[in-house]
Amino acid sequence: MNKLNICGFSLLCSSMLSLPLWAADPTAPEAVLSDSTGVKTEAQQVPKLSLIRLEGKERLAILDGQPRRVGAMHGSYKVVSIGAGRVILAQGQRQLTLQLFPSMTK
Repeated sequence: MNKLNICGFSLLCSSMLSLPLWAADPTAPEAVLSDSTGVKTEAQQVPKLSLIRLEGKERLAILDGQPRRVGAMHGSYKVVSIGAGRVILAQGQRQLTLQLFPSMTK
């Protein structure tokens, strides 16, 4: 019985080491690309909203793993408002709405 437990545990551990890339942490920051000179460059990407939290009477949004309040800058975007399930960002005259949960209607 003990040999069976050890064998099962070993099989479990070895299978966890070979997890595919799609099983990676979905909350991990996006990869940063580097050009041929080795200088890191980031493409203009839409920020990823992962959490909205209440702190007293104020809301805090987690964008790309960084906490942001209304009025704060996130890259080239300014946080305009934080609602119950969405964040509105502005970049000049352009506004971008990020939803915490995707809409269920089509």
